[in-house]
Amino acid sequence: MKINMYYRIAILFLVLSSLTAVAQVQRTTLYVNGRYLYTPCDEKVVIRGVNKMIVWTGNLNLRKATYGEIRKTGANCVRIVWLVNPGQNEVDAGPDGLDKTIQDCIDNKMIPMVELHDATGYWPGLQQCVDYWISPAVLNVVKKHEKYLLLNIANECGDEKVSDALFKAGYENAINQIRAAGIKCPLVIDASDWGKNLGQLRNTGQYLVNIDSEHNLLFSVHMYWAVSDGADAAYITNELQQSVDMNLPFIVGEFSYKFNRGKECTLETDYNAIIKMCRENEIGWLAWEWGPGNEFADPTCDIMNMTMDSYFNTLKDTWAKVVAETSPYSIQNTSVTSKYILNGGKCETSSVDDYANNEIQISANPNPFSEATIITLNLPGAKNLKIMIYNNLGQLVLSSAEGYYERGTLDFKIDLGKFNDNGVYYCVYSDMTQTKSLMLNLVK
Repeated sequence: MKINMYYRIAILFLVLSSLTAVAQVQRTTLYVNGRYLYTPCDEKVVIRGVNKMIVWTGNLNLRKATYGEIRKTGANCVRIVWLVNPGQNEVDAGPDGLDKTIQDCIDNKMIPMVELHDATGYWPGLQQCVDYWISPAVLNVVKKHEKYLLLNIANECGDEKVSDALFKAGYENAINQIRAAGIKCPLVIDASDWGKNLGQLRNTGQYLVNIDSEHNLLFSVHMYWAVSDGADAAYITNELQQSVDMNLPFIVGEFSYKFNRGKECTLETDYNAIIKMCRENEIGWLAWEWGPGNEFADPTCDIMNMTMDSYFNTLKDTWAKVVAETSPYSIQNTSVTSKYILNGGKCETSSVDDYANNEIQISANPNPFSEATIITLNLPGAKNLKIMIYNNLGQLVLSSAEGYYERGTLDFKIDLGKFNDNGVYYCVYSDMTQTKSLMLNLVK
């Protein structure tokens, strides 16, 4: 009896020891836990960004500049369109070009999510994509950037005929080959039916997570769900809520205002419902597409281009500005850039890393003052900001410092010397999500 008891205690000790050892393993890549994405520093990352058909951007200077323009929205991720078999128009689309474009994305403090477009709607193309990722030259690029990378195996692989059984078998084989090559970063798996089949992801997701040796998968639905087909706000809410309730690790990898289905680009999505539901449930999303480029596939679909020429200042005054800037659920107003990315892949902290509720801190020195004071803002994340000074009648007397700023401590000189009236003024900063006032005392 005692031997049996001691035996059980020994087994329990070994089990606990092994669990402790597993818990102490330091992640070297982004990772998925439950339905959320995390950095190796254990920061939760809720993806906010755009897709970019970078492989079809023939001007290499513009290709590089585009990431900085996207970053002006506050995006924390870019889904980078790439090809296994580039054509004559895809300049610098080999492994060296892939290396450069990933680095350009990282340099602009955004997570690169690279996808291969060759298998779009074509299930037999999955193996071709896998072969690309594990080829020696590409594998070297992946391993070089793996600490930041999300690897989207194949864009929208398979049409509506792909069964759950086929989907499971195909991606099990793909996952095993990619992991055997030594890739550990999160693998992103698009739904079939050109990315739309969220139900299939619910049916197969847990199985695929379980067979993955890294248990590091993120699933992606492309929400080209037409309002005219019944995909109203209630339908969208129900579909996403089902996926949230079952703890599915998923994002909305693509959506747009309008899209086509073998005809003109007239089918509409309820994109406002999509971004609202994603905000309320911490679901990542990437809008399709920064542009230009859609018009080459279909001249009627230039509405899917968010910009005229890849530059931020040409954002279109339609759905593009809504999802990028003006909606309370937009990229600019909900995106948070991780400290891990800002710190160059290190889990270090600085004096502005840990603010209560991730809020901007504001102060003035001196206060009271006779002519000028220094307004200091501590930004826990990159923001588009404006500073406004109001008098005690609520009248705007000065607007300053409007622009996009990276995380850190910022000092702005505010000069009220031209005003003769002593008294109380109010300094208000605004980044759309946060507005806070600071009382200023002008004494002459």
